[in-house]
Amino acid sequence: MKMTLMRLLREPLLHFFVLGGLIFVLYTNGGGSGELPPEMISITAAQIDQLSAQFTSIWRRSPTNDELINLVDGYVREEVYYREALALGLDQNDAVVRQRMRQKIEFLTDIGAQMMDPTPEELQAYLSANEEKYRQGSRRALEQIFLGQTPTQEEIALALQDLNSDPANNSSVFSKRSFLPAELGSSLPEAIDSVYGNGFFEQIKEFPTGKWSGPVVSAHGVHLVRVLDNQAAQAPVLAEMRKTVLRDWQAEKAIELRELDYLARKERFTIEIFGRKSPTKASPTKASPTKESPTRETP
Repeated sequence: MKMTLMRLLREPLLHFFVLGGLIFVLYTNGGGSGELPPEMISITAAQIDQLSAQFTSIWRRSPTNDELINLVDGYVREEVYYREALALGLDQNDAVVRQRMRQKIEFLTDIGAQMMDPTPEELQAYLSANEEKYRQGSRRALEQIFLGQTPTQEEIALALQDLNSDPANNSSVFSKRSFLPAELGSSLPEAIDSVYGNGFFEQIKEFPTGKWSGPVVSAHGVHLVRVLDNQAAQAPVLAEMRKTVLRDWQAEKAIELRELDYLARKERFTIEIFGRKSPTKASPTKASPTKESPTRETP
């Protein structure tokens, strides 16, 4: 027990926490106003935990004591430079800083949209208004015979006649060697085209089920195709895609909230644009223009 205690007392991280705690106690009990003076940089346990968590997420392990101390030192260095930069006004007229501040404000409004929980009726209304976006496309399951790149019309006709006259006939008799799959399970048009080449689905979409049809021409050559299963396009059902619809609904609401938030903030300013060629928006109607209340911006 004594050896364990001595080892703990030699830990530099423990010294760091003890020193931080002493500084906090001395300050809070020193009769101050309760607010840290401008030159004070206070590192809380929560901030240290956050630094540790960031390190862990990157390196997939917890930081050692020395690494954690270096992380805290780096944070303090960053804070020192940050405050000095603000004091010198280095954040003024900086396009990168301005853009970053805008992104942070927009991020806050986006969080508000993500916390919104629409009613089932609202989600269904959104789904109905965007039905084409969520409509599940038609699917086909098929098998195909590759006849090579230049089969003759006679070869194609003979193969079709033989295969359709007796479904039990071995289709491999007519098939040339190919890396293409002989069968494909129920698949969307884009999946079929990705396997056999662009335009393949368009040629087979009207083929009857259970009968060999063709020829179908692809970038690989000529094929005969038998559709095994034909599933027509289906209207979207909210219960089957609620997560996707909710995500899109919240994304749309985020855009709406951004615009509403911007307009509300803009009302606090008076905007004046000076210059020979001031940009103006074309009015969609001949209604009398209205004045905005909004800061002065001089290009």
